[in-house]
Amino acid sequence: MLATSPQPPATLYGIDFGTSNTVVTCQTGHQTRILPLDDGGIIPSLLYFAKDRPVSIGSSAIHEYGQALHSHRNSSNLYSTFRFFQAIKLALKNPAFSGTRIFGQFWPAESLAGLFLREVKRLADEATGSQVDQVVLGRPVVLGADPTADAALQGRFHKTCLFAGFRAIDFVYEPVGAMLSDGTTYQGKVLVFDFGGGTLDISIASIGNGQVSLLANAGLDLGGYSLNEDLSRARVIGHFGFHGKFRTMTGRYLDMPTWITDQVASFYALPLAELAKTRNAIKDLIPEARAADKPKLKGLLEFIDCNMAFDLFDRIDQAKIRLSDSQTTAIEFAVPPFVQLAESVSRPAFESMIAPRVGAARSLILAALCEAGLQPVDIDRVVRVGGSCRIPAFIRLLEDLFPGRVSAGEAFTSIAAGLIAARQLGLTVHGTNPPA
Repeated sequence: MLATSPQPPATLYGIDFGTSNTVVTCQTGHQTRILPLDDGGIIPSLLYFAKDRPVSIGSSAIHEYGQALHSHRNSSNLYSTFRFFQAIKLALKNPAFSGTRIFGQFWPAESLAGLFLREVKRLADEATGSQVDQVVLGRPVVLGADPTADAALQGRFHKTCLFAGFRAIDFVYEPVGAMLSDGTTYQGKVLVFDFGGGTLDISIASIGNGQVSLLANAGLDLGGYSLNEDLSRARVIGHFGFHGKFRTMTGRYLDMPTWITDQVASFYALPLAELAKTRNAIKDLIPEARAADKPKLKGLLEFIDCNMAFDLFDRIDQAKIRLSDSQTTAIEFAVPPFVQLAESVSRPAFESMIAPRVGAARSLILAALCEAGLQPVDIDRVVRVGGSCRIPAFIRLLEDLFPGRVSAGEAFTSIAAGLIAARQLGLTVHGTNPPA
């Protein structure tokens, strides 16, 4: 029997830390492979906290969160027992968000996201049998409104990686990683349309003879979560008091404060908000609300107290996903006995809701082409990646601009697959990082 050679130790990770999902690749010798962590290598970007227990992430976080909801279903304050976070990356890249309190302890944004990445690193180290402290992290093309703000926010991502246990940290634009997911097999002028959960990012490059010349990069705070929010604002938040009225001390009726009902529309604000302030405001508004609005506000309060955000947001997200294959779907959700919603949504109605987003995506593509000094006809190949790139309205947009030249990459793994190759080609992003 022939002895098999031991696999070289892993020396470097490439991590696509996504708003919705996270994927890890590792370099062993001269090979790069996707690590089969969680569900087929795709880790849901979710974090679960419980008192006196280790944190959990991904599918385990969903499972433990569901068990906790059932076990504590009669509790008057679930947030004192457990917390569940999604879209952590959106909070990390929001300069207005400094952190949140969990069980009486303040957690900076970098530490909260760092806990998630620390668990990702632990799982990766277990899978490879190595202790890897080098990482290439994908990042959106645009983090800040100007170079100074962008560098500062990249610094937050750098601190997050340090908290996770990494010491040598490089950054690569996410669409550049996707472009190199198959090495440099693409030839000619290539445009990558990376449409994920949190951002839309575009890179244009000229590829030939194993060389990559970046011609343009562009990005926008537009992702699948934005589309979910559009759907929620159009069909869901009205069931929780949006457009409602409350009576002032002078007897006048005013519109319900939008920041109250935004708790059902914003897909990451709710778990990170100052919950006591929100709850107290709703309690104060209930007695002064119109009769028709009182049960809606009571439902909103119950929604918050029972930690039901993930369930609702997941139903909205799944409805959006179904509309990529079906002409109609429904969003069904209940907060007994106050709210019972069953909203039918057609694909044309959804496309009407997101039409401004499609227009913004078109403008971003044209701006990137202008920066590269190119016209749509000059592009040889367009590669669309990211979970949101499968939405028909955006597929049509790309086909209209680049007929016959659009192909689908691996929606969830393309970015991670090319991060290490991008680093090897010197395509890293330089920024102002804090010292280790």
